[in-house]
Amino acid sequence: MHASEVTPEIAANANELYWGSTRSVNQIAEDLDLSKGALYAALVHLPSGAGCPLCGDEVGWSNRTARDRDQLMCPNCDWSGSSDQTISYDAGHVTGDDDVPGVDDTDLHDEPGVPLASMRSPRMGTIAGGAMIGAAVGLALVLWARRR
Repeated sequence: MHASEVTPEIAANANELYWGSTRSVNQIAEDLDLSKGALYAALVHLPSGAGCPLCGDEVGWSNRTARDRDQLMCPNCDWSGSSDQTISYDAGHVTGDDDVPGVDDTDLHDEPGVPLASMRSPRMGTIAGGAMIGAAVGLALVLWARRR
C-alpha cells in the first residue's frame, strides 16, 4: 500500500504497533501490508509529557531510537535535547522548576497564548542581567552624587 492510501485507522494501528512493541519496522509494514515508506509517513512523534525550554510546546520522540537515546525534539521550534533540559508541560499551562511561591504563571504572560517558557530563554537572561547591572550602576551614581 502506498502512503497516499493510508487511512486514519491504519495510521493509528501503525503507531500503536510501532510505539507499543519491539517488532521491527519490516515486520510491522508486512503485517499492515504497507511499504516501509508508507509506514514511516503514517508515524507521528511520541509525546513525552515534557515541555520545550524555548517555546513551551510539548516535546517528543521522532522514532524509537531517539526514545532509547533520550533525544527529544520540539515539532514547533525544532529544539532538540534530552529530558533533563525540558520544562514542565501541562497542556497549555507551562511552569518551570523555579516557580515563585504565590505567583501564578498565567499572570506572567505578556499576552494571551504567549507561554511563560518564552520568557525563560538565554536571550531573556542576558537582557535581565544587563538591566540589573544598569540599575546597580544607576544606584551607585545616585548615592555618590548625594555624598558630594
